[in-house]
Amino acid sequence: MQRFNAKKGLMGLALVALLSTSVFAQEAQDAANQEARKIFANSCSWCHGMFGMKAGKGGPKLAGTSLDETGVYNTIIKGQGSMPSFKNTLKDDEIKMLAKYIKSLPSE
Repeated sequence: MQRFNAKKGLMGLALVALLSTSVFAQEAQDAANQEARKIFANSCSWCHGMFGMKAGKGGPKLAGTSLDETGVYNTIIKGQGSMPSFKNTLKDDEIKMLAKYIKSLPSE
């Protein structure tokens, strides 16, 4: 009987650890999304509209882009057309966050 209770206790602890990890991971993801939104607002939104949901002053709508995350990353690094390169303006981890954020935007 004690052996069963010990297993049950370990399983309970494992479940608590798993749920805690999941909560912390979600909080970290939410913080990264908030940071990406700030970067977008400061660096991109005046050309690409309010958080990429519509075209802005010269830049296309980014929500629903056909580029994959790597393509978005490369465009931010290299620039394209009248869009400047952000390679020397943003840190690499910020560009990665930004590419992920842009790909997460709903197409409509």
